[in-house]
Amino acid sequence: MGKVPLNITVDKEVLDKFKDLCENNDMKVSTKINTLMKEWVEGNGK
Repeated sequence: MGKVPLNITVDKEVLDKFKDLCENNDMKVSTKINTLMKEWVEGNGK
């Protein structure tokens, strides 16, 4: 499966907290976002 760049706009406070959580759990932000998107798509029957 190929990867494509994605530009999004999010609240700074949310992103800062998300980045901290990822760093504290030794995860890459992009990998976690990909996982969250995949789970959401699969959970919504797509």
